[in-house]
Amino acid sequence: MDYSEEKHFVRSFIRKERRDRLLYELTTPDKRYDGVSRFCHQAEDFLDRSKIRLSGDDLERNPDFRRFVILHNEPCYILSSDYALNEKNVVLQDAVCQAAASPEAVLILGSTFAVVFTEAMKGSRGKYLLCEYRPAN
Repeated sequence: MDYSEEKHFVRSFIRKERRDRLLYELTTPDKRYDGVSRFCHQAEDFLDRSKIRLSGDDLERNPDFRRFVILHNEPCYILSSDYALNEKNVVLQDAVCQAAASPEAVLILGSTFAVVFTEAMKGSRGKYLLCEYRPAN
């Protein structure tokens, strides 16, 4: 299996000291589900803060995020603890709609960005837009 999307995600958006373990989990079939779930439960500890462009529990309603989605509506790869979404390839707009409808952890991997939806817990759900560059809204 080709794990290029997972490798790119880890190298681009994860803090250096957390990369090896997460990459191992995402590229090992028996560990993959737990790796996605664990990452999304501890996203704040894993993410390179300099790559977070937008965040919040209502990210998909944010006008800046909506503008980003329209401008970057490219095919994306989804990793999720929701088996119905996991390993699907869909355009960003559809991926965000599907992720918002699922209570499970969802990682949407684009060419130069990622969108993270953490698992819904106690009425709140962390959501992050990560970019390799500063987008021009």
